[in-house]
Amino acid sequence: MAEYPNPVSLLSKFNADEMVRFCRGALDRCFVGTAPTLGEVCEAYGEKPCVVWLSGLIYDLNDFVGQRQQTPQQCDSLAWMLLDEAKQYKLTEVMYFFYRYKIGLNGEFYGGVNSHKVLSDLKKFKQVQGEELDRIYKEEAARRDEEDRRQRKNIAMKRETYMWTLGWRALYGDKEAIERLEAAYNTEGFRKTLGVP
Repeated sequence: MAEYPNPVSLLSKFNADEMVRFCRGALDRCFVGTAPTLGEVCEAYGEKPCVVWLSGLIYDLNDFVGQRQQTPQQCDSLAWMLLDEAKQYKLTEVMYFFYRYKIGLNGEFYGGVNSHKVLSDLKKFKQVQGEELDRIYKEEAARRDEEDRRQRKNIAMKRETYMWTLGWRALYGDKEAIERLEAAYNTEGFRKTLGVP
């Protein structure tokens, strides 16, 4: 929030025109990126800028649907209700919520944007958020596991090479190599006795 001295500079970065850039091909960033939550923006700048921002997203959706427009009063009322229900979501998650209408994942509107449907779909969005976060964290865990496996394999190969080198040095009478091999053998034997891998 320190980057943005006022709400206009913050919310203009996350305006409806940027929705495709934030939501298309960068879905992970929507859910685990650094965008602030609506609640954090409210805390920093008050609720009014958030309502104006949400109204902008609603107007944009109305334009996209291309049917009967909501009145400004209906848009503002819906924006206030969305704010009450969506403070825990990041700005990018809210944008993705609206983006889902545009790509047809939230169903269709008949006769224009329906406030009741939007609020109802917002309640279902918690499940979408959970599924996306679960997918992101599982993919991240799989990446970490693969990296750990690769590192363990490298370490094992280095140890194998090291032991092989010690073996050859010991064959040619290198006392230090003999001592190290004995220590390694004793350590491995002791670990096997204890059942430690």
